[in-house]
Amino acid sequence: MPFATLISWLLTASMGAFMLRTWLARGGLRRERARVGGLPPQLIFSHAGLALSGLLVWSGYVATGTKAVAWTAVGLLMVTIGLGLCTVTLWTPYPARRPGEWRGPADGSAVVVPDNPAGSPDPPGSLITDEMIAQLLAEPLGTGRHRPIRPNPEVLVPIAHGFAAISTFALAVMAASM
Repeated sequence: MPFATLISWLLTASMGAFMLRTWLARGGLRRERARVGGLPPQLIFSHAGLALSGLLVWSGYVATGTKAVAWTAVGLLMVTIGLGLCTVTLWTPYPARRPGEWRGPADGSAVVVPDNPAGSPDPPGSLITDEMIAQLLAEPLGTGRHRPIRPNPEVLVPIAHGFAAISTFALAVMAASM
């Protein structure tokens, strides 16, 4: 069980290192510092540092077999997971859009918004026209006109990282309590 936990922890850490490297390479640190209310870099680096520290402590447990070292690693893992949850919570835009709210492009460029006709409560761009209905009746959505939706692998890495962290925690608790 300790070796399975070590492998799981290494897998989780490698996904985390990949995400951190990608974030830094794409200018994430600079962007977050420039943005008002941006994600504190200390949070990300604390999460990564504690994960690495916990991994080293767990490696010490695998080498020595001392239960106190195992529980120390579990404690570090608990704090690491807590910081990871904080990171995800602060990064996730919620609510992404309020009902009835219309947002322009994410890059902040100016958008020309037409006035709502006759005081319509619908936001611009949400009106259904006769032409739209006629086009949908002429070419239903399943006729191959639209590209199939493909999963974005960049979204799968953080999800896999989270599930691997949960698995690592469960394995570490089971191994430490045996």
